[in-house]
Parts: sequence; structure tokens; C-alpha cells
Amino acid sequence: MNKRLCWCGNETVIPFSNEYVRCSECGTLISVVGLTDEQLKVENDDDAFYGKQYWLEHQSKDLGFPNIFERSRNDLVDRNLHWLKTLLKYKRPPSKVLELGCSHGSFVAMLGHAGYDAAGMEMSPWVVEFARETFDIPVFVGPIETVELENSTYDVLALMDVMEHLPDPVGTLRRALDLLKPDGILLIQTPQFREEMNYQMLVETSGAFLEQFKSDEHLYLFTKDSAARLFRQLGAEYIQFEQPIFHQYDMFFVVSRQPIQQLEPAEAAPPLESPDGRFIQALLDQSARIQKLESDVMIIDADRRLRIDKLEELDQYLKTVDAEGAARLELIEELQGHVSIVDADRQDRLEQIHTLTKMIHDLNDAAKNKN
Repeated sequence: MNKRLCWCGNETVIPFSNEYVRCSECGTLISVVGLTDEQLKVENDDDAFYGKQYWLEHQSKDLGFPNIFERSRNDLVDRNLHWLKTLLKYKRPPSKVLELGCSHGSFVAMLGHAGYDAAGMEMSPWVVEFARETFDIPVFVGPIETVELENSTYDVLALMDVMEHLPDPVGTLRRALDLLKPDGILLIQTPQFREEMNYQMLVETSGAFLEQFKSDEHLYLFTKDSAARLFRQLGAEYIQFEQPIFHQYDMFFVVSRQPIQQLEPAEAAPPLESPDGRFIQALLDQSARIQKLESDVMIIDADRRLRIDKLEELDQYLKTVDAEGAARLELIEELQGHVSIVDADRQDRLEQIHTLTKMIHDLNDAAKNKN
């Protein structure tokens, strides 16, 4: 078992599952069976874990995800647009952006077309070359600790689904912050572990977070509090959480060493007017229309569901009324039967009274005649 300490330095942990423990101090989940730091390096692209086969086979065969060729198309219209819309709230083109762990490079390409000065970084030479050829973008071969880049030169460093993979999150993120200008930001998407989560309960309920337990590679799974604590330790105390695209299991946030300033609506929303930017603007506009339609559909569905519930409630009421009516009709018929019996009995008694009365009259008449 790999004895990996928590990033915060605490050695006391609480059992969580066969593959993870929880730090008793900061609440981060720590993989106890993950690969070692040496195994995570890409020294031989054909054999290394994060080498060529990670992108060609591991993602699809082991994890069941779309391969890098499919992702290079699909990510453009969902993940990339979501990230870009958020970034535009904080930094406008031509801000200088570096994406760590850029994969196939589609987000870097989109940023470039939107007018940003954007580049990417990956550890596998194969995927670096793939990104360069596929999207014609600048990509460095990392990791970031080994690349000679000038401090305080970037407006944005993006880490999308990267933070959970870092064997030394403190060291890597410190280096990332050093590359930022004083008012620069980190834009981060990473799984969000919640301290109230219980592994057995997740299994029993098929919780969405289960798919984040990739213990070989997801070495640290942070809570919102532990992520904020890590960055405070690095001198970046300002953090702004945004809506993640995969809200079932992710968190998405902006971090800075200075107070985070959102752009005024007039600054954040002007159209991208460059020739390439117009294509990106069209995608953003189309995405906004789709979101509006999805929102309208949700409202319509909710209204439809409410109407169906009301109809079912009314139908149940009518069935109850019908049942009560049938019961009352049955009672009325029963009472009518009783009334008929009473009437017949009354008629019999009247006839008996008439007979007795006649007999009395006859007796009286006979008595008178005798006298």
C-alpha cells in the first residue's frame, strides 16, 4: 500500500474505503493505492501511465469514456463553452492564458479564436503533438515544474480536471501562482468531495460521485473547505465558486492572491468582433439560446407535471365522490326497503285495527239488541 500523506502534512487519517482515507485535519480524501510519484512521471511515452496509451486506450477501455478523438470534437460545444463563458466574466481577450493538462487542446484553441493569447501544457509528448497538429496551437511538454517560464507573466492559468491528479498539489499550485501576474487568476475544475459522504451509502444509492474514485490517478479529492485552505496556505486567499458543468460531482472556482474582480456586465458581455471571434460568439449565442430553451422546457415540464398531478388529484376526488355516492345510493335503497317493510307492517296493523274495530262495533250492536 502506498503511504501517501495528506497535502496539509497531517498524518492522522480516518478510513473511508479500501482505496481512500480521509484526512482528520482538513477533510481531503487521499488515495492509499495510487501510483507513486515516480510512476506518474512520463519518461517513456509508450510505457508511462500518463503517456500515449492513457489517451488511446485507458480513457475508453478502462474508464468507459470517449477517446481523445471523440473528446476533441465533443468538448468544444459543452465543456469549453461553459469554461469560456465563466472566464469572460473575469478576464477578457487578449489576456494571456496557460492551460495545464490541456489534453487534446480544444479549449486552448477556442481561447485563441476568441482572442486570448493562449497556450497549453501536457506531460505526454504524443498528446502534445496531437494537440499541436489537431488545433494548430502552442503546447509545452510539462510538467510545469520542469518548464522554463517567466514568473508574473500570465493573466490566467486553467486546470481542468487536473488538481485531483497532482502528486504534490502544494508544489505544483505554488508554481502556477508564481506564473500569474499580481491580479492573475487560477480557473479550476475538480471533483468536489463532501465530508458528509459515506462510501457504503454511495454504493447503495449508486451515487454520482462513485466514478471519481479512480484511485490510481485521483490522488486527492478535495472539499470546498480543503481546497480553500490549500490556497490560503499558498497566499491566495480569495476564492470564488462558480456553477460547474457537472454539478453532480464537480466544483468550479476562481482563485487569486488579490481580491477577485468580476467585470461589469458591459465589459464582460461585448461581442467578440475579430474574424475568428465571430465564430466563437456564434457558438456562445447558440449556447445561450439552447440554455434558454432548456430552461423553458424545464418550466413547461414542471407545469405539465403540476397539471397532471392536479388531474390525478381531481380524478381521485371524483372516484371518492362516486364511491360515496354509490354508498349513499345503496343506503337510500336500503332505507327505502325498510320503509316499504314498515309501510307493509303499518298496513297490516291498520287492517287488524279495522277488523278489531268492526268486531267491537258488532259486539256492541249485539249487546244493544239483546237488551
